[in-house]
Amino acid sequence: MNTLMKQIACFRLLCFYSFIIIFSLSFAQAQTIQSSIAQTLPSAGAASYYYIAKPGELTMQVNVWGLVKNPGRYEVSSSTDLIQLLSYAGGPADYAKMDEVKITRTVRNGSTISKQLIVLDLERIDKVEEAKLVLYPGDTIFIDHTIWLGMRDVFSVVATVAIVTTAVTQVISVSRR
Repeated sequence: MNTLMKQIACFRLLCFYSFIIIFSLSFAQAQTIQSSIAQTLPSAGAASYYYIAKPGELTMQVNVWGLVKNPGRYEVSSSTDLIQLLSYAGGPADYAKMDEVKITRTVRNGSTISKQLIVLDLERIDKVEEAKLVLYPGDTIFIDHTIWLGMRDVFSVVATVAIVTTAVTQVISVSRR
């Protein structure tokens, strides 16, 4: 009878911890899927194109990549600046690294074509010169993520491993009694 009670207790613990493990894995996986979808896919689909200009207005095409709510290619008025463009893109997403916004610009000097990288700290927008906010046709704006996004994902994995380890330890402990 004593062995049967141990087996029942072991089975109950195993079921309880299995439920906790499945729930925590599902939660961690849902968070990971949600964060990766938010980073890579805009709400309208994989390839989004936005036209934001008045009829007959001179426009330019620019790209917005990274952690904004609506990344994609934007055709906007040629007078649109960086702040307006980021507003059109829905603003920064959670964990966006706004102190290191990168603009990649193609510069043509006669027959020479080169790329120019401009890095702006939009956390301190009051310190940014107005001229640096001007956009040019073909600019690509990239907003990376902060380290906290990666830390959150690592924490989810560590928490899941801790739960699994605790469950296994408890089952082994009960089965040895």
